[in-house]
Amino acid sequence: MEIRDSEFKSCIRKYNDVLYLCHKNADPDAIGSGFALQQAFGGSLGVAEDLSRTGSTLSKAIGAEIILNPRVENYDFVVVVDASVRLQLGAVRLKNYAVVDHHLDDGLLASAEFHIQRPSSSTAEIVWSIIRGSNIVPTREMVLGLLVGMISDSGRFRRANPQSFRTAAELLETGMAEYDEAVAVLSRMPTEISQRIAVLKAASRAEVVRQDDWLIVTTEINAFEGSAAMGLVDIGADVALAAGKHGSSARVSGRANREAARAGLDLAGVMRQVAKAHGGEGGGHRAAAAMEAGGEPAELLDECRKKVAEILQPRQA
Repeated sequence: MEIRDSEFKSCIRKYNDVLYLCHKNADPDAIGSGFALQQAFGGSLGVAEDLSRTGSTLSKAIGAEIILNPRVENYDFVVVVDASVRLQLGAVRLKNYAVVDHHLDDGLLASAEFHIQRPSSSTAEIVWSIIRGSNIVPTREMVLGLLVGMISDSGRFRRANPQSFRTAAELLETGMAEYDEAVAVLSRMPTEISQRIAVLKAASRAEVVRQDDWLIVTTEINAFEGSAAMGLVDIGADVALAAGKHGSSARVSGRANREAARAGLDLAGVMRQVAKAHGGEGGGHRAAAAMEAGGEPAELLDECRKKVAEILQPRQA
């Protein structure tokens, strides 16, 4: 059941012991959003498996108390934050739950008691709307967490829309956090040398296919697939697909530049289609998505590349 932002308060107050659960490798948007909801409505904050380095840095900055791998059966109700497909929750098995998310996927929605999901640059924007619609006065830490989450997930507003800027302005107008303060938190998030090495290796192994005026790049790497794909777009790819083997499954991450997304490319749709054909799950956004399924990385990369090529038409002169 889809609900309005202003209805969240009455829906969540029906439960006594609530867990706000962030996806595995939780990033600043997940942590900032989950923390703000937990502070606003009470309950506990948990993360499936682990936090990313950036998520960990933000959690320290706002003083978030996070339970790693919480036993969801110990809670009356679970609110999944910043995730809408099961693969993002690892081994967690949900029973009574809701979803608050900004992705385009509906994998968790059918069995949810209620959900708030719509496309936006970050889940933090939706959470801020929930808090405002509930007439809750935020704390400084809530505002800072949401602001950092927004800045991080929007690529420092490179992928923002007009509503993103309006939300950021509202957060800043509270007077509880400054923009440079949020950026300072992000600057304390060092890139691991292993991540930098992975991106460089991904570039050295890249295969470039020219589709009319579009450059579609694929690469295989054993970790940091998302960072690798983003790095390839930063150095010139219109669409980048990076894949790696993880146990018996393969993971593919894709990134696209603004021009490819405007031309009609929907990476989330591509990932869902390919993952479903191989018994896995996939999704995300139009310009940033991922999938995990059985099979070999090279095979999945080839299928994703072909679907991307089918969608992209020659650019208009």
